[in-house]
Amino acid sequence: MHPITPSQSPSSGPTVYERIGAAPLADFAVGLYRRIAEDASIRSMFSDDLSPGSAAVGDMREFVTQFFGGPNAYSDRKGHPRLRARHMRFAIGQTARDAWLGHAMAALDEVAAAHAIDSATLAEMRAYFAHASAFMINHSD
Repeated sequence: MHPITPSQSPSSGPTVYERIGAAPLADFAVGLYRRIAEDASIRSMFSDDLSPGSAAVGDMREFVTQFFGGPNAYSDRKGHPRLRARHMRFAIGQTARDAWLGHAMAALDEVAAAHAIDSATLAEMRAYFAHASAFMINHSD
């Protein structure tokens, strides 16, 4: 799966969005940025405001919602995601990728528990974030 291509279920069944709805994806964005806000190792790569109502959280919410099969609000507002190009201005090495991915996985665990997300859907989401974050590496540590 290419990191910027909207998700289709591997079995051509319901998308992640159709299976879990919008709330877990919104909660993921909030949980991810709450963790990043407290991580000095990568904090400087992100907007000053990472609060739940911030533009950064809204962008992430819209992106993951669209990627996992929900409405195309992200592309309607910002155009094609161009995930790697939008992040090229940051020196993202393995260490930064691993820090981000750790926060993403912790946020997913929190969301999965709160919303009773099934293990197959959680695995699909984990695989996407692992792959997409590796795709973002553009610098050696």
